[in-house]
Amino acid sequence: MEGAYEAKVAVQTISANGKVTVTFAWGNLGDNNPGEAAGEGRIVGSTLKLGRLPNGADISLTMMPDGTLAGTYALAGQTYRGPFIRQ
Repeated sequence: MEGAYEAKVAVQTISANGKVTVTFAWGNLGDNNPGEAAGEGRIVGSTLKLGRLPNGADISLTMMPDGTLAGTYALAGQTYRGPFIRQ
């Protein structure tokens, strides 16, 4: 994210109505120490929008034509962006 931070997302479940459960993990991200959190969200079109994580972060992931996810991570007035690549 922003070329300097790492984050990973693992989709755990996807239901027919677009509801998802995920595990989201991050390294040092601004003033936020490394950690992980379970989250829930919904896929609408090509975007997965997670509900607010326990640490207060808001996350959205949009599928791009090249197969990467364009991620946005917003926390405490800071927004970080970057691609997520399938591993």
